[in-house]
Amino acid sequence: MFAEQGNVVLTVDALITDETGRILLIQRGHKPFQGSWVLPGGIVEVGETVEQACAREVEEEVGLKVDVQGLVGVYSTPGRDPRGAFVSIAFHTSIVGGALVTTEEARAHRWLAPEEVVPLGFDHARIVADFRSYGTI
Repeated sequence: MFAEQGNVVLTVDALITDETGRILLIQRGHKPFQGSWVLPGGIVEVGETVEQACAREVEEEVGLKVDVQGLVGVYSTPGRDPRGAFVSIAFHTSIVGGALVTTEEARAHRWLAPEEVVPLGFDHARIVADFRSYGTI
């Protein structure tokens, strides 16, 4: 992987909300943080925008089609990912289609209530807290 070679890897994370304000979490199927609750997301591929990457990753991981509603933030704290230098752009998204499924990457899912706090992998607790405090930009 590029981060292991000293390069920065660009990723996206999706805050998918429902009509009650709950946030979708997935139980991560791969290392690092395997078995932890996280936000859906992944690596931006060459030739796609970060918004397209966000929608693609969500559909691949949980089967939902989403529209990007706005930017939550950019997360680049060194060490946020134990694999190396990963910078993530987090987006607020809304569901526009598809059906929620489990996959190898997302072996389970759950909805996080607005007042609920649970331990999350990576720095996703910070992303969720920022979204709850500020909404989208």
